[in-house]
Amino acid sequence: MDYIIDMQGYICPDGKFLPKEIAVVSLLLHSASSWIISPPDDYLNYSAEVRKCIELYSQRVHGIQWTEGSVCADKLYGHLRNILLSANNIYIYVDSSSKVQFLENLLGRKVVNLCQYLCPASSILMREFDFKTTCLEHMLKSEVRLSREFQCALNNCRLYKRWVIQVTRDHIRPRNEIESDTVYAALRNHLRQNNEDAVLELSSEDDDEPEEFFGINAVDLNPPERARFFNDRPDAAPPDRLIR
Repeated sequence: MDYIIDMQGYICPDGKFLPKEIAVVSLLLHSASSWIISPPDDYLNYSAEVRKCIELYSQRVHGIQWTEGSVCADKLYGHLRNILLSANNIYIYVDSSSKVQFLENLLGRKVVNLCQYLCPASSILMREFDFKTTCLEHMLKSEVRLSREFQCALNNCRLYKRWVIQVTRDHIRPRNEIESDTVYAALRNHLRQNNEDAVLELSSEDDDEPEEFFGINAVDLNPPERARFFNDRPDAAPPDRLIR
């Protein structure tokens, strides 16, 4: 069994990731789940820098407020480990090393980053597939907040799944069934055919670019093509707690 995961949350000034919404979609079956995590601590207990970061992501990226959510993080993490224990491959799309490190530390295993196999960002896939579906949570938020398009973990999973299936079908014969090994082979073949070096580097950073809002450029919080955050550095330590 293969799964696709997407996470929305907060990347704090020190580069650590704090999840707020997690979605899991089965790659080969018609099943999916998503959860919004309850606040792990009182908002006022965090430093002014962290609170500023939380507000920026809530207003400009995923639209989920700090006070929202009813699922305890620790219980959800244990549930996810049980669900994904027997998974062959776990796929995620991120150009943020802090998200990858968080998920790998949580699950105790490696995950496959679709970004490294030339998967387009969800904003591009939404236009390419003419994707109109949205979850009820984000539909209501978009209506209230001037129809802003927020990042939705469940929608992102569905878009990445559709792209992976499309790449796999282009790789196999028409009547062959899609299996876990076939998917991974198709992704590697797609990378070889579309990238001469068969290597995709994560987005580079320019030290001369302006850094605002404690290391996060506000213009890049919700760009037209893909999200880039100046604190998503490869050497960021795995998240254990927020700096307060």
